[in-house]
Amino acid sequence: MLAITYFLVVTVDANNSVSYTYDNVYAHATILIASFLLLFSVFQFKNRKKQLLLNQIAKLFLSATFFILFFSKGESIPQEGMFVFLIPYVLILLANRFIKKDESLVQSADRLR
Repeated sequence: MLAITYFLVVTVDANNSVSYTYDNVYAHATILIASFLLLFSVFQFKNRKKQLLLNQIAKLFLSATFFILFFSKGESIPQEGMFVFLIPYVLILLANRFIKKDESLVQSADRLR
């Protein structure tokens, strides 16, 4: 996720100067926090509720990054880097869906014992 959202051009202003995610300190911090939360979440596979919580918090930070970048530059035009934030967001939604599905499968197997 970090490689996808970090190095693409996010906005271009009227003077044709480009800005990246790492140009804004707050966006830089929130995208790093979201990346580390998602990486930590991968290793929490034994505790699915904690994994879901970490994914939700990472999704919140990813949304905050998007809004920080979108509203920080007044007269700028969004570029392809701005819309690439949708990819990790959708992947987090799919991960949460399958984690919930796995949790329900484990609970149904516990009922059979």
